[in-house]
Amino acid sequence: MSLNSPNLDDRQFDDLVNEAKRMIALRCPGWTDLTPGDPGMMMTELFAHLTEVMIYRLNRVPEKAYVEFLRLIGVQLQPPAAASVELQFTLARPSEHAVEIPRGTRVAAARGGREGEPPIFITTVPASIPAGEERVMVHALHCELVQGEVAGHGTSMPGLSVSAPRPPLINPSGDDLDLVVGVEAMPDELEVNTAAIHHDDKVFRIWSESDNFSDLQQDRCIYTVDRLSGMINFAPAVRLRNSKTGALNALPEALAEVPVADREIRLWYRRGGGVDGNVAANTLTTLKDSIAGVEVNNPSPAVGGRDSEQLDNALLRGPQELHSLQRAVTARDFELLAVRGSGAVNRARVFTRATLWAHAKPGTVQVLLVPEVPEDARPDGCISYDTLREHESGAERNNILKTIDERRPLGVMCLVNWVRYKPISIEARVIVRREEDPGAVEQRVLRRLHDTVNPLAITGVTPGWPFGKAFKAWDVFKIIGAEPGVVSVDDVRLVVDDAPEGKVHRIAADYYQANTWYALRGQMIYRSMNNGDGWEALIEFPGEEVELVVTYPHLESGSGRPGLLAVSNRVPDTNGSRVHVSHDCGETWEPLRLVNDYHIDDMAWIDRDGLPSLLWATDNGLYEHTLAPGAVPQKIPVYPQEQDMGFYSVTVSSSPVNGTYVAVAARQRGIFLSSEAGKGETFTNIGLENELVPVLAVQQLGPHRYLWAGLGAPGTDKGKGCCRWLLTEDNPEGWVSYSAGWKAGGCRSLTFIGTKVYAASLRLGVLNLDVSKKKAAWQASDINCGLPAAEVGSLEPVEVVTSDPNGNWLLAAPLGKGIYRSSDGGMSFKSCSSRKFSEEVTVPDNWILCSGQHDITVVGEDEG
Repeated sequence: MSLNSPNLDDRQFDDLVNEAKRMIALRCPGWTDLTPGDPGMMMTELFAHLTEVMIYRLNRVPEKAYVEFLRLIGVQLQPPAAASVELQFTLARPSEHAVEIPRGTRVAAARGGREGEPPIFITTVPASIPAGEERVMVHALHCELVQGEVAGHGTSMPGLSVSAPRPPLINPSGDDLDLVVGVEAMPDELEVNTAAIHHDDKVFRIWSESDNFSDLQQDRCIYTVDRLSGMINFAPAVRLRNSKTGALNALPEALAEVPVADREIRLWYRRGGGVDGNVAANTLTTLKDSIAGVEVNNPSPAVGGRDSEQLDNALLRGPQELHSLQRAVTARDFELLAVRGSGAVNRARVFTRATLWAHAKPGTVQVLLVPEVPEDARPDGCISYDTLREHESGAERNNILKTIDERRPLGVMCLVNWVRYKPISIEARVIVRREEDPGAVEQRVLRRLHDTVNPLAITGVTPGWPFGKAFKAWDVFKIIGAEPGVVSVDDVRLVVDDAPEGKVHRIAADYYQANTWYALRGQMIYRSMNNGDGWEALIEFPGEEVELVVTYPHLESGSGRPGLLAVSNRVPDTNGSRVHVSHDCGETWEPLRLVNDYHIDDMAWIDRDGLPSLLWATDNGLYEHTLAPGAVPQKIPVYPQEQDMGFYSVTVSSSPVNGTYVAVAARQRGIFLSSEAGKGETFTNIGLENELVPVLAVQQLGPHRYLWAGLGAPGTDKGKGCCRWLLTEDNPEGWVSYSAGWKAGGCRSLTFIGTKVYAASLRLGVLNLDVSKKKAAWQASDINCGLPAAEVGSLEPVEVVTSDPNGNWLLAAPLGKGIYRSSDGGMSFKSCSSRKFSEEVTVPDNWILCSGQHDITVVGEDEG
C-alpha cells in the first residue's frame, strides 16, 4: 500500500466562500445582497483566496523543516571548487644554479573575471628549475592562501564551534594543506611524531578532519567542518549507553578531545575557487610574486572550477545521497561519489570489469569519468575531442579515487580513469523548403548534431550520449528530420577520425578476449572488439613505427594470461627496436626494453618457470626477455659455431602431452628446433638450408602439432609454397612439401582453421590448402573475391592473414589497402577498415562518442 500524505485542511475556495455566506446569514441578517458584485462579497472572496493559499502552504512541508532534515542526515551545501592547472615556469636561458619556485607563488590571469579582478592561482608544492635546464611544471590552484589566522580560543567544554573569518573554503582538492586546523599546545604535551606546526613562537598541534564523531580511530583530536560557512565543530558531549548494563550513563561524555581553555585555535586554509578559475590555455602569464628571470604560462587550460552549490540543488540532491552518504555499494553510489566530489566531472559510469574484460581481477570496479567543460569552451554546443582531453585533470582523478577508496566495500578494488572518446563526423545533404533560409537551417542542424553526439549531460538540453552506444544512419535522419522545414536527407555518411586504412603491417587476434583484434599501421595501434565492425585507435608512439604485435597464445595447460600482448617498434635512425607490453588488452602500455644493437624481426611468447617471456628473433641472434622486475634480454645459444647468426622468425608450440617446442628460421641456415622449451644449446638443425623462410607457424590437429615453414621467393619466381614438420621426438617423415598449385610467389603469413591452411601471398591473395585431402593442392583466391586487384590476373600482395580462435573469421591486410574480412573461409572478402560508414559506427562499452567536424550541405527544394 502506498503512503498517502494527509491533508491537514482540505477546504477549498468554494468551501470557504459558502462557509462565509452561512456566517453572514447567522450574524448579519440585514446583509442580503450576496452576489459577486457586492463590495462585501468581493472582500469575502479575496480573503477566501488568501486563506486557500495559506491552506496550500500548510499542506506542504515547510522548506526550513526540509533543510533541517537534510542537515540531520549530514547533507551540506557543497563549497566552491578551485580550478587546477599545470603551470610552466621558464627561464630565458639556463642558469648555473637551481632557481627556486616557492610553494604559494601567485600567478594571475591576463584578463579579469566576473567581478573584474583577474583570477589568481597559487602553486601547491615547492619546485625548482634545475641548474642547466630551462623549465619546470608546477601544479597550482585557483584560490587565496590564508596563513595562521586566529579562529577562536579553546574553552575545555564540549560542543565548541569556531569559524574561519573568510569563508568559503575550497572543496577538498586531494591536498591535506587545503585546510589545517592547529590548536595551541605546550611542547611537553606533544608525543613523538605528533603532527605540529610552529607559528609566532608557539607550537600548534594539527588536528584531523573527520566526517563525524561516531567512528573514532587512534587519533581523538578531530573536528568536522562545513567549508561553505567556514564553521569548524569540535566534539559534543553525549550520554552514551553502558556496554555492561545497557542503560545510559549518568553523565555526558565528550565524543573526542576538545581544545583546552584559552588555547589559540589557528587556521591555515585555501579560500575562493569558482568557475572564474576555468581559464583558457596561455592566459596565466603574470607573476604576482616576482622571481628574477622567470616567466610563467599555462600550456593547458585550468579545469575543475565550480561555484558553491545553491539550496535548490541541495534539496534535489539530498534524497539521492540517502543511498550513498558513507558507503559505496551499488553502481549508482559510485557514480554519485564521482560526480559530487569534484567540479571537474560532468558524468560517470561504473561497471564491474569482469563483465567486459577476460583479464579483470574479481572484485574490481571501473569508474569512468567525463570532464566538465565550461560553456565558453563549447561554442555553438560543439565539444571537440581536444577540448574534452584538455579538461581532464589528473589531480581531480586522484581526489575522486581517494574519496571512493574511503567508502568502497572491503575486498573491492576500484580503478578511476577518464573515459576514452571516438570522434564521429556526419556528412549529409539536406533539402529544405523553398521559404527556408539554408544558412540558418544549417546552423540549427549543426547545433542539433552537437547537442546529440555529446558526451556531456547538459541540464534541459541533453542527458549525454550513452556509453558504448553505436551511432546509426537512422539517428541522422531522426536528428535532422526533427528540424522544421527539412524536406529530406540523403547522401548520409558517418566518418570516424582514424581507422587502419592504408598500409597495415600486422594483425593479431586475441585468444582470450572474445571478438577482439589488434592492427598496426604507422605509429598507431588499433583495436576492434567486434570482429572488425569498428576499430579504435588505442595508442600512438610518436617517432616510432609499430612493426610487430603478439598476443599471448592459448595454452592447454591452463596457464594462459588474458590481456597480455607486446609490440615491437622500429626506432628511426638506428638499427634498434623498442618493445612495449600491455597487461589489459592495450588499454595501458609500459615500455619493456630499448635495444640498439640489433633489430627484432619476430617475437613469440613462452611460459618460463611460471613467468611469461618473450623470444626475439633478431639479426644478431635469438634472445629471451622475461617479464620480471629488473630482467634484461639474454642471448640463447642456438648454433655455437656461429653465435651472431641472424633469424627471420620464431614460433612456440606448447602442449601437456608433447611439451614445449621452439623453432627458429635462420638466415640461409635452415630451421633449428628445440624440444626442450628453447633452452640454450638444445637446438638441432632440421633442414631447409639455403631456403628463405620468413614465416614459421604451428598448426594443431587433434593431438598432433605441426610446424609450418612458409617459403619466400625472389623477384618473379613462382615460389615453392610451404613445408610441414611433425613435432615429435622422432619424426619419420621429415619435411613434407606442399607446393602443388602454388604460383603466388613468396609466402608472407600463415594461419589455420581446422584442417585448412591459409597463406598470404605476393601475387594471388590468400591461398588455402586442405591437408585432409590425399592430393592436397593450393587454391588461389578468385580474382573477384573482393581483395583489391593489382593488375590483370593478379591481386595486391597480402602482408598478413590471420584467423580468430574459433575459426569464424579471416582477416587479411593487402599491401597499402587496409584490412579485409572473410566469414566464409576465404571465398569472399570485404573491406572492414574504412573511415567512412553508411550504416553505423560502433564503439566499445567503455568508450563514448563525441562530435567531429560535421559537413552538412543544405539546399532549397528548387535546387534539390
